[in-house]
Order: sequence, then C-alpha cells, then structure tokens
Amino acid sequence: MRYVAGVEKALAELESLDLDPYHLYHATRAELLGALGRGDEAREADQRALRLTTNPAEQALLEQRLRP
Repeated sequence: MRYVAGVEKALAELESLDLDPYHLYHATRAELLGALGRGDEAREADQRALRLTTNPAEQALLEQRLRP
C-alpha cells in the first residue's frame, strides 16, 4: 500500500488494525513513521517491536535500526 497509496495512507490503514501485541506491526509502523520524518515515534515503535519479539534474527535487525 505504501507504494500505491502513499506512506500516510499506509500508516493510517496499519494503525486502524488491532495488532498491538504483534511485533511486526510495530516494526512496520516504525518504517512508515521514519519515512514520514517522525523519527522519535519510529524509534519508540522499534523499541516496542524489540520488546515483543523473541526471534534472535529479528532482535538483531531491530537493535541495528535503533543504533544512532
């Protein structure tokens, strides 16, 4: 959706879903927020995703994205 309808529309659609306990929801939200220049919110979303996942590969990716 991001590439068809735009980042703002994709974010609005994502946020309309009830997926708060799902780490990929937060990781995707972080990417969209970052694309909109909302870095602080993106970082918070990545931190939430990191807290929710137990997959070592996903943890490594999220930790890398959180590094300054």
